[in-house]
Amino acid sequence: MKITEIETFAVGAGWKNWLFVKVHTDKGIHGIGEGTLNGFIKTTEAGVHELKHLAIGQDPRRINALAKRMLDSVSLDGGHIHRTVIAAIEVACWDILGKSLGVPIHQLLGGQVRDSVLGYANGWYRTERSPEAFLDAAKAVLAKGFKAFKLDPFGTAQGFISREELSFPTPSAGPYVTGCQRTR
Repeated sequence: MKITEIETFAVGAGWKNWLFVKVHTDKGIHGIGEGTLNGFIKTTEAGVHELKHLAIGQDPRRINALAKRMLDSVSLDGGHIHRTVIAAIEVACWDILGKSLGVPIHQLLGGQVRDSVLGYANGWYRTERSPEAFLDAAKAVLAKGFKAFKLDPFGTAQGFISREELSFPTPSAGPYVTGCQRTR
């Protein structure tokens, strides 16, 4: 089995972009890998196309040898971009190996560890930056069945919000402090 082509797919998700790769083989089996490095999607995508000549013609089932070839064939390490590109292609090759053997990838990596994995909602908080709007958005996430969610109430203000703006309001300042203790 030989790799014949590698395609890239940049997918916009509104608040973040993802990069997927599709590795094709001469046996009609393809694998999907993901190489998202937030803020560097086009750069990572270009990196895939810069390195794919090192993968085309190679056996995708020789995953470690292929990863080493892509790492060692570049005279200087390309850091995060380089390693993310290699990882995306490598994951697609694991997908190909699993498909070629008719087993899920977890069987190739030592077996299933758990029956389920907890997840959390992320990116749901694109709303007006007020306590009321966040509360409404959080209620909507909970109504969808999530038990946990990640949020960033300060958005792009991180790093330049004044100390006063970050301090907890006192209980007399409003209804938003319930069960919180002010610490110094």
